[in-house]
Amino acid sequence: MIRRLLTLALFVGASATNVKAQSKLTVDKVYSAYLQNSGTIIQQGQIKGYFYLIQSDKIDRHTNEYTLQIVDENLNKVQDIKFEDTKKLSLLESAYNGNSLAFLFKNEEEKLLQMKVYDLEGKLKFTYSRPYTKKTDALMTQYETLHTDEGMNQTVFNLGDKGFISVLPLRDGREVTYEVDMYSSEKKKQWTYIPDGDDQKYANAEYLGATDSLVILEVIRKNRRMSGSGTAHLVGINPMTKKKVFDIDDEKDKWTFVPSSVLPVAGSGKFIAMGNYYDKDANIAKDASKGLAIYEIDNNGNILNKTYNSWAVDIAKHLPTNTKGKIDNIGYLYIHKMIPGANGKIFIVGEGYKKQASAGGIALTALNAAAGSYRNAGVTKVVVTDLVVMEFDGAYKMKDAKIYDKTNNTVVGGPMSDYVSQHALAMYIKMIGAFDYEFTTGNPDDNNFAICFSDWERSSSYKGQTFNSIRYNGTKFTQDKIELKSKASRMRVLPAKSGSVMIIEYFKKDKKLECRLEKLG
Repeated sequence: MIRRLLTLALFVGASATNVKAQSKLTVDKVYSAYLQNSGTIIQQGQIKGYFYLIQSDKIDRHTNEYTLQIVDENLNKVQDIKFEDTKKLSLLESAYNGNSLAFLFKNEEEKLLQMKVYDLEGKLKFTYSRPYTKKTDALMTQYETLHTDEGMNQTVFNLGDKGFISVLPLRDGREVTYEVDMYSSEKKKQWTYIPDGDDQKYANAEYLGATDSLVILEVIRKNRRMSGSGTAHLVGINPMTKKKVFDIDDEKDKWTFVPSSVLPVAGSGKFIAMGNYYDKDANIAKDASKGLAIYEIDNNGNILNKTYNSWAVDIAKHLPTNTKGKIDNIGYLYIHKMIPGANGKIFIVGEGYKKQASAGGIALTALNAAAGSYRNAGVTKVVVTDLVVMEFDGAYKMKDAKIYDKTNNTVVGGPMSDYVSQHALAMYIKMIGAFDYEFTTGNPDDNNFAICFSDWERSSSYKGQTFNSIRYNGTKFTQDKIELKSKASRMRVLPAKSGSVMIIEYFKKDKKLECRLEKLG
């Protein structure tokens, strides 16, 4: 699972004790560091190591030396791979697919997007290059303004042992569309899928997931850019045949279904899609949904089953919700992950977000008005609230739900908070990495997994950041917590081997980076 690859723009000298059971790694002479993405190496559901890319030297005023470093699950170094390239090389995203590592670079000097694919021995297998043009300006702007250090991968994802997929937004004047690029990790082979048709003049695609034979996208499509809210489509593309397999809309259905997450069902030739459903005439960009829908779909795009859980009736039995899908003291719910359980059960991890009045924004707007200015400072702010874990039975009906309290976290304010819909806000919060949910580890097939999230505690006994896990053992949930108070300038927590996490700390004053394994509970 890709979560955040630790990328260090630094000049380094690394020192570590090379013992077999090493649980700490120190990197000295780190002049600067920033967190962008992180990567774990997973085999058969178990974490076997980590990878990260560093700038390890400055060759001249135009060229830097970079090092791809791979360590095992105990933080012992496995490989150091060095290469030289322009100092105008920026790492945008990374991915791991089980046997290869992929890095998407922006080469500003040559105006290229470059995908470099390495094997786990550190050998560069393939380099794929394409120019970036005015059509990809939207993507470049997205990275510059929204892709923060804590941001999630937005365009690059793994396709198992077949390779990697990239979903790129494209803009040409008033025409907005997308393309899907597939990069093989088995042999040097790359292809591009470009949607066509008059109704593709405005089409926005989001990657939802992949099966062994499909790339699955949610596509919001309009005939013209300003023509209402658009229609939602579930699109399946076969990465080997390069053809669209299905394009599901709900034109003949009672409800409008907007998928937001998919879960492949291993060995069954089908997958589960989950999302909100709306009244048929609703504006999906602005109006409240009716509830959560779960569709069971085969790999040919045939819908096998539809199940609806309404906010007003089904979900209200387990959570204090209103008819607009708003949960008391939590707000709206963003779905992070679907986790398969025994006997067809599914656990859903969601996180709340809501708008609140901003005292500072109200005061500033009032002052501007008194001074004769029409500038709006924004009278609301958006906060991320509590974590919610829901349980659905084999028939996809909600059976239980629990709220896990955490400290509210303000993520955005200003005019954007006043006018943007709740759905657009959720996508923005996800894009900048401002949700507190971190990752899920363990083996759901054995009914053993842990849902992990960050929090900030303000109690009489402790004030500072905490890392929390909600562990399921097949019968009940228990909670563990690590206090993360530190003198480090910056800190990050990554998944580790069973029962542990890896903590990365950067000490700016000492120019030092430390990685260590720490047990939960």
